[in-house]
Amino acid sequence: MSSRRISSTAGGLLLLLALVGGLGCYETEYPLGSADKSTVDRAFVGNFTMTDADKVYSIVIRNLDGHQYYVELAQTNQKDNGPDRRVGYTADVNGVTFANLRQLTDDGSISNKYLVMRVSISADGSKLTLRNLNDKFFSDKNIDSQAALTQLIQANLENNGMYDGDAVVAARVQPTPK
Repeated sequence: MSSRRISSTAGGLLLLLALVGGLGCYETEYPLGSADKSTVDRAFVGNFTMTDADKVYSIVIRNLDGHQYYVELAQTNQKDNGPDRRVGYTADVNGVTFANLRQLTDDGSISNKYLVMRVSISADGSKLTLRNLNDKFFSDKNIDSQAALTQLIQANLENNGMYDGDAVVAARVQPTPK
């Protein structure tokens, strides 16, 4: 396998959604990989919860079509704003999974921007880890294609400057027995 090889995997797309509300998220018109070559990793499918200060979030991840995920993020203790809904897929860059998520809007318009985020799931499937990319890191870079973005991310996988803070971990909510 080439070190520059990128394979698309849908698992982890939903993790991106959980960090959407944070500052410094990186959005681009050039996603990593492609949805049609992606495959959903069912380990990412489920319900998750995470706490940030006094806010509790629920994350719902579903297999949309075998290639893409439906992701929904909602603040469970707030009634004013509705959930953030996204659709996306994951792509593998040198063994690291990144989610590429597009927002689903109330008016039906389709965004040409993808939120790109590093995601992973623990071996036992109990923890979903999300790490936003830092938009400031990318702001002075010449990213004019999917290949340029891929190359930049490959070269900086372990560079903390590429990420916006520490990773956030969400815990799987066990399904209620029927």
